[in-house]
Amino acid sequence: MEPRFAILRTSLCLMLFTLFISPAMAQDAASTRTVGGVKSMEDRVRHLEQAIGSGDESNRWFDRIEISGLIEIEAMHQSTDFSDPAQADEDESDIDLATVEVAMDAGISDHVDGHVLFKYEEDDLFVDEGFITLSGKERFPIFLTAGRQYLPFGNYDSHFVTDPLTLVLGETNDGAVVVGSSFAGDTVEVSAGLFNGAVDEIGEDDMVDSVVAAVSFQPFESVMMGVSYTSNLISSDGFSEAVVSGTGTVTDMVGGWSAFITTSFLERFTFIAEYAAAMDHFKAGEIYDAADTKERKPAAWNLELGVSVLENLETAIRYGGSDDGGADFLPETQYGAVANWGIFDSTNLALEYLRAEFDDDAVETDTVTVQLAIEF
Repeated sequence: MEPRFAILRTSLCLMLFTLFISPAMAQDAASTRTVGGVKSMEDRVRHLEQAIGSGDESNRWFDRIEISGLIEIEAMHQSTDFSDPAQADEDESDIDLATVEVAMDAGISDHVDGHVLFKYEEDDLFVDEGFITLSGKERFPIFLTAGRQYLPFGNYDSHFVTDPLTLVLGETNDGAVVVGSSFAGDTVEVSAGLFNGAVDEIGEDDMVDSVVAAVSFQPFESVMMGVSYTSNLISSDGFSEAVVSGTGTVTDMVGGWSAFITTSFLERFTFIAEYAAAMDHFKAGEIYDAADTKERKPAAWNLELGVSVLENLETAIRYGGSDDGGADFLPETQYGAVANWGIFDSTNLALEYLRAEFDDDAVETDTVTVQLAIEF
């Protein structure tokens, strides 16, 4: 009988070892694994739960992140007429993916938010925005935004597919620190910031020495207006490309100013007006063309009137133009019409026609654009 009892005793010991001792040893071994060791699924889940504090149902990380996006498909046809008989008129057309945007907004805490915007445009994929915002909320209504962002210069409101000329002249996306506040029941907002512009003065160091400031008002629910200032207008995304090739500098930094008003009336109409301009002249030959003999002081404006024809159908007309806009940078005159049709939820179909006439009518373009866009 003793051999049988010995076998039974051994079997019981093995069972106890398997049920109790072996898991404890495995857990100790897991805690002492070196980098590169293979973890079980249970270990991975346990580590993830500890990292994100999954025990608190109200603090799950995925509940604090919002993802949104935009996809735009465009088809266009453009006819270009030249006044110079030596140049042949041109026609071109295309269908393409125009824009893709994916934005992620993270509510880190009551006073800290993060924002990242990935963008695909013109066959390039890049981070268009990435910043952190600190805010005091209602108790202390001041915010600070640091990182790559669109600076608070101009408003650029529009019904159209094609950007207004004021945006082409003034919109600036750059690394910056912007501080602002809203008061009077959020009807007034002020902001100011510092940034290192893409264009510098000749002989100056590459420094954070450009400033931007803006004030917006909403005196009535249907009216929004504002003014803004930048000390470095030529560092805007579009205008910086007009600097004479190879220099990347100007003799003197030229500031810019902008003013806008957007108003709705009669429950059907929306009127948009905006003006942006340089505050001084650029030296001859610094922008557009090195052979240019004139000093230039660019300015642009945009006027639009939109009307809601039906609940999901809107039409609008535009008249815009510029002074000292160069031979092919900003048209002297731009006008046209657009129809926006919300065919489904968050889905818009737009049909746009624009005519542009450049300096001394040397170049005239007629462009028809069809855009299908969704937001999510």
